[in-house]
Amino acid sequence: MDELLIGLIGAGNMGKSLAGGVKAADNARIAAIADPAEGAAEAAAAEIGEGEEIDAYLSAREMLARDDITAVIVAAPNYLHAEMTQLAAEAGKHVFCEKPMALTVADARAMIEACDSAGVKLMIGQVQRYNAPYIWMLDLIRTGKLGEPFGMQVTRIGGGWAGRYGQSWRMEKEKCGGPLFEVNAHEIDLMRQVLGEATTVYASMDNYVTPEVDYEDFVQLIINFQDGGRGSLLAGHSAKLGSYDGKIFLTGGTIFFDNKTSEVTWHVEGEETQKISYAEAGEGYERGLNREIREFVEAVLDDTLPPIPGIEGLRNTEIAQAAGISSASNRAVVLPL
Repeated sequence: MDELLIGLIGAGNMGKSLAGGVKAADNARIAAIADPAEGAAEAAAAEIGEGEEIDAYLSAREMLARDDITAVIVAAPNYLHAEMTQLAAEAGKHVFCEKPMALTVADARAMIEACDSAGVKLMIGQVQRYNAPYIWMLDLIRTGKLGEPFGMQVTRIGGGWAGRYGQSWRMEKEKCGGPLFEVNAHEIDLMRQVLGEATTVYASMDNYVTPEVDYEDFVQLIINFQDGGRGSLLAGHSAKLGSYDGKIFLTGGTIFFDNKTSEVTWHVEGEETQKISYAEAGEGYERGLNREIREFVEAVLDDTLPPIPGIEGLRNTEIAQAAGISSASNRAVVLPL
């Protein structure tokens, strides 16, 4: 197979962004788009296609019935990820599913089982591990020069969903899951890349300033990890002054990153403190979105394992779900669920 034909489920901004990753690949193309909103698939097809013919469907089932489509990208709203992935697997299509993988561990397991039973591949779009400066920091940690990581603190908190993020499904917990699913699947995944797998989760969260949503807008999360590490996350969209920054503590050094200054600062014991801009940290790395799509396409065409398989998405969903249980019960939750 020289070219992988891909169907896109979901014609929103994320779907169109992922289609851009397909366009950057030289061995794949978007052949069809499905979206139940009237005119959405047609509009996305015209925007993405740039003269190339892309078929538009209101029904994902109808698109999945096509024999020439081998794989799909699931970029539908969060609450539809499990259903669309299982439908695609039943149709014999390989699946790239955007984060969050699912809104419950049960759904994530069902997605994995459906793909395993059908003999198709499943990859999850945890792109942050490929984006600068995070990939640069992970590579620095992996050199061992700073010793072993034992602690991590991340803040990613902003304002409300109004305007730019005002899609109606993002206003309901049943559909988006709240910030730990919709946004912080990235930070949870990043902490797992640094500290390993989680053993316990404690969370305290509530809604303070955004009554238009039915879920928490302020989250404090503490995670214990198998190798003894500790992680904390401050998240939500209740801040009048947003912040995205973090600190990684290792036995022989420390790394700070700050999106406000777009700089990474790091110190190795016995050496001078150093800084690097995000732009410099990204030099030599492939664009994260392009890389994740390229790797998915290669996994399908070469019949190899996807580098971010379903279990990775499940573990991130598990931590987010455990946080909700913890906050409601005011107790630490032991993993796995």
